[in-house]
Amino acid sequence: MAKHPDVGDTRPEFGDGIRSTYIGSYVIFFRQVEGFLEIVRVIRGEVDAPQI
Repeated sequence: MAKHPDVGDTRPEFGDGIRSTYIGSYVIFFRQVEGFLEIVRVIRGEVDAPQI
């Protein structure tokens, strides 16, 4: 993710600049802040994202 910060899907419903990608059975929500990736949340893939 650090080498390709534009990986994954944009998720504007969770805030400005939020993206998500699957890694194994987890969904990682992140955004790029001042050249770094900020991990916002990690959830199991079985959870319905709009419920978080």
